[in-house]
Amino acid sequence: MKNKIEVIDFIKGYSMFSIVIFHYFQSIPLSPVFSKAINFGGTGIHTFIFASGYGLFLSHLQKPLPYREFLKKRFTKIYIPYILVVSVVALISLFIPLYKNSWNHYFSHVFLYKMFDNDLIGTYGYQLWFISTIIQFYLLFPLILRFRERIPGNAFLLAGLLISWAWATAILILHKEEFRNWNSFFLMYLWEFMLGMYCAERYLKKKYEFWKIRKMRLIGLTIAGVGIYSLMALKFGAIGKTFNDLPGLFGFGALCIFIYSLNIKPVNRFILFTAGLSYSIFLIHFLVLNLFQAACRAMGISWSWVILIPVLTCCYLAAIPLQRLFGHLTGIFTARLQNRPVLNK
Repeated sequence: MKNKIEVIDFIKGYSMFSIVIFHYFQSIPLSPVFSKAINFGGTGIHTFIFASGYGLFLSHLQKPLPYREFLKKRFTKIYIPYILVVSVVALISLFIPLYKNSWNHYFSHVFLYKMFDNDLIGTYGYQLWFISTIIQFYLLFPLILRFRERIPGNAFLLAGLLISWAWATAILILHKEEFRNWNSFFLMYLWEFMLGMYCAERYLKKKYEFWKIRKMRLIGLTIAGVGIYSLMALKFGAIGKTFNDLPGLFGFGALCIFIYSLNIKPVNRFILFTAGLSYSIFLIHFLVLNLFQAACRAMGISWSWVILIPVLTCCYLAAIPLQRLFGHLTGIFTARLQNRPVLNK
């Protein structure tokens, strides 16, 4: 991407790290207060989708691709590594019973029909539900672009928010709020994706840099966003949890930008390093966790938060060569799709 923006990578790395920490701490016994507090880490999914909308639309504005070329590019980058990891996990599960294993489970990933079945959407690692959501965005990206062309400016944002709220209302009426294939359908996150698009367009045309906000305002946004998000989740039941994405995104996002603006070099470098490995980390972090849990059970070792340190370390160490492998495979498939010779580096 031309004019690559560091803060967008930082948001992706920050979001991914918070999601991994959230999942890892869910595996250990926590006090009631901390158990509720750690759930805020899951809000990283909202900032990640915002950053995805920003990056995709900025890339489109700089270099529009025909729909077929766009899908080739996205699917070689996302689908090939995803199916490779699912295949490895399915193979491991033949020998170590980490997950339920069947041809139906496996093919639901290969042919992507898991996104329509709540019993299949979380197979081979519950985090993989997100692949269904992001692929839905890829498939419908041209439709969203056409929507943007017809609805300008702030009306575009309002329309996205109303569509997402309408979907949220529908799943509440139908009592589907606990079903992942319903509560994580792309319409639920549409407004966040469209907000990213809106900010990307304003950056390119008007040099609007949303991350340049005074630190005190960021602190205020963080406190207000986290406070409202928590209040809605704790006091208003299913309705509060379904509609608290808005304060969650702004509170979590403001905290991210505040950390970035402090410019603590080791922190920023680590988060940006995480961003470079984010997809590999996302795909394997549950597998690494579950393998450690199986090993601890076999050796009679009690599971505790201390073990999460080597788990996280191994996750990063495994993600480094895996990311390189993904890059190599993506290059091979891209070259073949474009009928070009594969260059050996």
